[in-house]
Amino acid sequence: MKNNTIRNFALLLTVLIAFSSCASLKVAKDPHAQYLGSWDYVVEELPVDIDGTLVISKEEGVLKGTLINPMGEMDLDKITIEENILKAELDTDGILVELEGTFEGDRYSGFLFAQGGEFVMKMTKPQ
Repeated sequence: MKNNTIRNFALLLTVLIAFSSCASLKVAKDPHAQYLGSWDYVVEELPVDIDGTLVISKEEGVLKGTLINPMGEMDLDKITIEENILKAELDTDGILVELEGTFEGDRYSGFLFAQGGEFVMKMTKPQ
């Protein structure tokens, strides 16, 4: 009887460890988890610096991005993040705007390209 109890306990413990490992692997498998959420940004070298928030989310496995600033909200198109590099586009009143830059922890540095111009874009993830 004592051996059965110990064996059942060992089996139960093994099953619990297996389930907890699977749950943590599922979270760890999302390569975009660290980028999701709100990022405070500033675009420099314009006549006036533009600042706001970039919200990165994932819906049904697809990355979504929205730039929010005093002028309104703009959804990003073709947003990708691979090997810490963000690439995205948006069409604002017929003008193609491209973003490209690199994440390093809770910081981002890159550029916003529009109408032949190249503008510095920096972001930080609020704590």
